[in-house]
Amino acid sequence: MRFLSILTACVLTLLPSLVSAQISTVEVVRLSVDGRYDQPLDLESRRPSLSWQIVQTADCAEAVCPGDRQTAYEVQVATSEHDLKTAKLRWGPGKQQGSIQSLRLDRELNSHDTLFWRVRVWDALNQPSAWSNTSSWSVGLLHQSDWGEARWIDYPDRSPNQPPPLFTRQFNVPDGKDIVHARLYLSGMGMHLASVNGKAVTDEVLAPGYSNYQLSSEYRTYDIKRLLRTGANAIGVKLGSGPTYVRRSITNPALGRNAPYAWWQSQLKGDGTLSEAAAIGSISVRLNNATGYHVQGSINIDTSGGGDNLESRVITAINTVQRIVSFSPALKLAHAGGARVTGSGNNIAASDPSAGAAVTPRLIGRLEITYDDGSKDIIVTDRSWCTALGPLLTDAWYSGSDYDARREVDDWDHPGSQQESSNWIPAGIVPPPNLATKLVARAAEPVKVLEYLEPVSVSTPFYGTWVFDLSQNIAGYPIIKLPQMTAGIIIKMVAAKSLNPNGTVNQESLGIGDRGTDVFNTYTTSGRTGGETWYLDFNYFAMQWIQVTGLLEGFSPRAGLITGARVQADVPIAGTFRSSNSRLNRLHRMSRYSIASNVISVFTDCPGREKLSYPADYTMPMSAIYHNVHINAFLRTNMRNLVEAQSIANTSMAGNVGLKAPVYDWGYTGRFGDEVN
Repeated sequence: MRFLSILTACVLTLLPSLVSAQISTVEVVRLSVDGRYDQPLDLESRRPSLSWQIVQTADCAEAVCPGDRQTAYEVQVATSEHDLKTAKLRWGPGKQQGSIQSLRLDRELNSHDTLFWRVRVWDALNQPSAWSNTSSWSVGLLHQSDWGEARWIDYPDRSPNQPPPLFTRQFNVPDGKDIVHARLYLSGMGMHLASVNGKAVTDEVLAPGYSNYQLSSEYRTYDIKRLLRTGANAIGVKLGSGPTYVRRSITNPALGRNAPYAWWQSQLKGDGTLSEAAAIGSISVRLNNATGYHVQGSINIDTSGGGDNLESRVITAINTVQRIVSFSPALKLAHAGGARVTGSGNNIAASDPSAGAAVTPRLIGRLEITYDDGSKDIIVTDRSWCTALGPLLTDAWYSGSDYDARREVDDWDHPGSQQESSNWIPAGIVPPPNLATKLVARAAEPVKVLEYLEPVSVSTPFYGTWVFDLSQNIAGYPIIKLPQMTAGIIIKMVAAKSLNPNGTVNQESLGIGDRGTDVFNTYTTSGRTGGETWYLDFNYFAMQWIQVTGLLEGFSPRAGLITGARVQADVPIAGTFRSSNSRLNRLHRMSRYSIASNVISVFTDCPGREKLSYPADYTMPMSAIYHNVHINAFLRTNMRNLVEAQSIANTSMAGNVGLKAPVYDWGYTGRFGDEVN
């Protein structure tokens, strides 16, 4: 009996420790860094916010369920997954009492830092959960100097009416080395699309998106390790005009684009020549025309000839009568009379016309490859890149695109492609959008194709005209899949939100008229064996109906000819709604699609007519927005745009946020940013 008593006492003594060793039925999920759940590669915060959520993984019938609340937590951060598992931590304060599920890292990070982290919690019954799945994030290029010798490049002396350019760069990965990291940092204006060895580096679209590009240009960071191979490799970049060069003068009469629609136009800046030579040490120059320049904007001297002698300076004074522009610092080179000179405004300068200064396509990039022996290969944009005019004949942010597939060059972005042909020339050095422009990482989620819609019906209002109904109004673009056809057939696609009584598409909601009438896309077939597929790289529209003309006589539409691609910032779903009332369900569905169509690179007022970010238009329905989608990260980008959009004019409007942020066309004079239009 004495033995049994001792045994019973031992068991009772062990029970508390056995209970405390049990794993909770609470699970830690949805780890996020500065509101991002997708493990970003270029976080700009040096002390980011780390957050998590908890879920109950088993049914509970007790008065107190484990998932009712969190009583304590532990966060561990390390520089590798191995270090995290072996408790070799960069940061790990241990178990902390409390219910908070978000905290800020208590130490500053540096450019290129990559961190791995995990969380566990103690539940309402004080039982510990298992560790969460490991998540990670990387810090981007925090300082402009991190870009090293990278320069902005373009197609030298390109006319705005010429096709947007392609760029490529060949390079080698040495044998006998294993790649640890390979990161491509890239910013292309107005928009870029990058590939490595012929394969897309991302599923993001419409990058880099809107910004106050006279102050900041968003860059992207791509992990391209999986795309590289030992030996020869190649980077390819396509550029589009996007919202940084919007002009109704970009016509294409051969394809019927005579009056391009644009809600607004980018402001043209100074573009002329030196009236006389400028010596080394000069702090002013005389121009043939001094209009289009702004104090605190930039003057770019000797921009022709590939930019070998380019010097950009900050404008300090302008004498329009004598056509003299003064600047700082002094010139380091001599420049001959007749040298080309351009200007770029500052989008928060005192003069409204400086908002939305026109910037032609250009890019800046840096590739960093780190090997297992600690060595690195660095490739930057410079004159060693090759450029050519691409098959995208016309690219207009509002009016649409004209693409001639006959101009495509197979394998142009593959290693070993023949850039020595006459169509390819060395890239030219070009000034940044403005000397004040900084390269910044995007805090918000990227824009992606989140849904593909097949037409529910096809009508033929007239012979040779087909109208495809997607059954849902979206922000997106059409994808056309053609069987094999003769080369040179021009197919026209017109997107719209409504129909005319005769069944054709109606675009009157765009406000066409004085702002132009042409809003369409054309595709000219190449005659490729097996058929061809095309979609827009650098544009999107408001659409439910897509009208197609130009197909050969006798051709009948078939399933899959047209598909609608719906684009949206890839923000996580925050909440859903369902009721027994079908009308309420339909109203909520309509609201969700309305929100989705205006959460793109920025909040917009509409996806067709203006595509601009009016603060009043998104602050009014903000409650509906954040109940439907998580916008923590999105708002970080939005706040930077608002700060940059504040006027610094020495007037009563100083500090006012423009009617739009980012600012593109106008936005200060006599108006306030919270005005409901």
